[in-house]
Amino acid sequence: MATDKSNRPQLTKGEEEVMQVLWELDKGTVNDIIARMPDPKPKYTTVATFIKILENKEFVRHEAVGKGFVYYPAVAKEEYARTVVGNLLASYFDGSMSNMVSFFSRQEKISMRELDEIMEIVEKARKS
Repeated sequence: MATDKSNRPQLTKGEEEVMQVLWELDKGTVNDIIARMPDPKPKYTTVATFIKILENKEFVRHEAVGKGFVYYPAVAKEEYARTVVGNLLASYFDGSMSNMVSFFSRQEKISMRELDEIMEIVEKARKS
């Protein structure tokens, strides 16, 4: 399934859980992935199915090692995060970052420290 990066499909919750572990590992077998997942551990076949789906969606690639496979991310975590945040902005905040920040500042109790950090990030972005 050839997919343009900007058109990359979003992940289901289960797929994203597997990707989070694979991003953390950088590469690993199905058993390596299962070992890093929280209890109760999913079945081998469940994780293997998610890996196959992720390969079809072009999020994961593999290399043969002995009789098995080692899997590794084909998409950087930051790249996927950019897509998710972009979709969130477009779907819920009319594409406006300020609308999103305003929403979260009203919904979540943001501390003064966090607001200062946000302001620092904005200032750095303005200078670059």
